[in-house]
Amino acid sequence: MRDDELQLLSTLQIARNGAEFHVLRYQPSDKPLDYLIAYQAGFALRMFENPPERRFDFVSTDAAVTGASELIKAGQVLSDQDMADLPKFAEFVAHWALMNLRSLPIGMRIDQWIATEYPELKALQLENHHVQQQMNMRALTYRQGKLTLPVTLMATLSAFALFTDKLASQVRYAIPFSAAGVIDDGKRLLGLLDTLPNDSAHDLELVEKWADASGMSNWFKWNPYQP
Repeated sequence: MRDDELQLLSTLQIARNGAEFHVLRYQPSDKPLDYLIAYQAGFALRMFENPPERRFDFVSTDAAVTGASELIKAGQVLSDQDMADLPKFAEFVAHWALMNLRSLPIGMRIDQWIATEYPELKALQLENHHVQQQMNMRALTYRQGKLTLPVTLMATLSAFALFTDKLASQVRYAIPFSAAGVIDDGKRLLGLLDTLPNDSAHDLELVEKWADASGMSNWFKWNPYQP
């Protein structure tokens, strides 16, 4: 489904609670959609490879916004206007950070699968990664008054930049994250992929390991998937 308002390149809504179809939405593009469809389908395939009792939905908790707010406020004096804007900004940051936590580590597994099994998609894969990396780099300078995205939460993007550089056999996208001082944190997160088998049975554990390393362990919970 084309979605002119979508802020992401693509997203997949898994059918639940009796819905008849999964829904994949994508930004308008003049490029072929083959890679984006394969990438999003990978999330559904990995979920349904697991037995029913091992299928879960990723759900945020109240601690996410609270934790994001504390990180945003840390080490600075905020104006009255900044404090007034803080609750909504913290909600945005929590959603952004959890989206990265949920999608990036498993997404890297999917990208590895695509690169290995469907090398004919390599050019499209790298084109889409380039667009996503440009979007991610804007996070480094995003601000509203004195409110900025906490640097500690940039480690997930740093890991993804390192992953893309490795995929493309280059050193490019990680440079801004190195300048921001989060490249070592990104390397640690990326290294966690090698500590677990790459099958879908370990996807939840991989996300939890990233959460532990990023200080977000209590920001989410797993709810049983309701078909």
